[in-house]
Amino acid sequence: MSRGKRPSARVTTKGEPVIIREATVEDAAALAEYAAELFAEGLPGIFSRSAPSLEEEIAFISSRIEPENSTLLVAEESGVAVGLLDFVGGTLVEDRHAGVFGVSVRRGWRGRGIGTALIEALLAWAPAHGIERVEARAWASNSRAIALYERLGFEREGVLRSAIRRDGAPVDVVVLARLL
Repeated sequence: MSRGKRPSARVTTKGEPVIIREATVEDAAALAEYAAELFAEGLPGIFSRSAPSLEEEIAFISSRIEPENSTLLVAEESGVAVGLLDFVGGTLVEDRHAGVFGVSVRRGWRGRGIGTALIEALLAWAPAHGIERVEARAWASNSRAIALYERLGFEREGVLRSAIRRDGAPVDVVVLARLL
């Protein structure tokens, strides 16, 4: 998928068409609302923070869509953001070929293939943008995410022990990667 062009349609298990496309700053209000909803859930792997302001969301979107080796993909159903994938490419000459992504799906739309569609869109986008290594990280307790990544060809590379603290408790993070 090239920047801002050629959105791809995906049909979920319930038959609704979902469009995967790169986000634009015009999406800021809708994505800030999406983020606020997601943060309020307190899901594992989603860091607790307050809802972003419109200005913060514009800055976030810009930070993902301006670098050639980074992107922010949104999944839409009937114009509503139902999933999001952000990919951050390396900033040094030595690591510009690699990056890490995070993916989320809105409550009520989970289990319909939207996360899979977002990751597949990233994997299709990556080679044209110089990306040869795609990395994912998941809390060790997030077996659903780990299974999804492995099903899509990601391999476990290790565990970052006590990498995060949630409510004062240490949380291990599993690192997975796929070479393209």
